[in-house]
Amino acid sequence: MAATATGLIALGDLRDAAAAVLAPATDTDPVVLVDRVDSLTPPALMLDWADPWLEPGTGPGTPTMGGCMWTAQLLVVCVGARLEPGPGVAICEQLVGYTIDRLEADPAYTWPIDTVAAPRQHDISGVTYLAAFVQYRVPTTI
Repeated sequence: MAATATGLIALGDLRDAAAAVLAPATDTDPVVLVDRVDSLTPPALMLDWADPWLEPGTGPGTPTMGGCMWTAQLLVVCVGARLEPGPGVAICEQLVGYTIDRLEADPAYTWPIDTVAAPRQHDISGVTYLAAFVQYRVPTTI
């Protein structure tokens, strides 16, 4: 996986690259899950794809992004707590800040943020969690 601040990461390496940047550096940092899971213990960050997953990055009628062929929609699901009384929203706020700060500080690659969705109910295998969603529009190759 080779990437620079102006280079591209291959689609198959994007989630792993994001996970490496978000990886816990201290015991209080959240766990980072590279794949969807059927259960987890909050607080945690789960990497997923948003829709549309891929969009053409160059061509007639689309914005040009240099040699980029595609834009991938990377989604960081910031799972704060199970949906029950407690500080779930505050934990989601902290996880969103952690995600944005860590990816902005990556010296190897620029992670273009697209949107941040407010904490909402998010079901994982029948368990309801409170989660916020940070979405990135990442130039990529396939």
